[in-house]
Amino acid sequence: MYDALGAGYTLLRFDEGVDTSGLLQAASRVGLPLVQLDLEDEVFPQAYRHRLVLSRPDGHVAWRADEAPDDPGALIDLIRGAAT
Repeated sequence: MYDALGAGYTLLRFDEGVDTSGLLQAASRVGLPLVQLDLEDEVFPQAYRHRLVLSRPDGHVAWRADEAPDDPGALIDLIRGAAT
C-alpha cells in the first residue's frame, strides 16, 4: 500500500460516504500536496481502523478520525506546522 501513497500527503478514505471536500479544499488553498485514495474490502492494521486516515509524506499517520474535522483549515495548518 505504501507505493500507492502520493508524493505528499495522502488522505485514505475507507468510506466513500464521508465528505472530504473541505479537507481537500483547505489543503489546496495553502498549496499542501494532498491526494485522496479511496480504499475498501481489504485488511488493514489497527492504525487504519478509522474511516479517514491522513498520511504524511514519510508514510506515518498524521491524523485519523471517522468524520471530517469541523475546521479542516485548522487541521491542515496543524499538520503542515503553521498552527498558531
